[in-house]
Amino acid sequence: MAQIDTLRILLQIADSSHDNLLNVLVDQCEQEYLDRTHQDEADESIVNAMVIERFNRLGNEGVQSMSYSGISESFESDYSEAVQRLIRSKARMVTL
Repeated sequence: MAQIDTLRILLQIADSSHDNLLNVLVDQCEQEYLDRTHQDEADESIVNAMVIERFNRLGNEGVQSMSYSGISESFESDYSEAVQRLIRSKARMVTL
């Protein structure tokens, strides 16, 4: 299954209306993953987790928390601890 198809299923997107956005997020998250881990190839499942978190935060960039109708939400400034742990587990040390 193609990565975009997997992301559509995980995000419950029924059509291809968000494919361009998802492709951009995949490219950005893959590059961020490679920069953080110093790996040669991106781990698709970790990149998918990164994309899902970025997609779900769209429109709320820079917001730390909000409250409405008795419901309070707070936002991570980076990825969730679970995703950060996955990224760290793949990181290689770089020798200069």
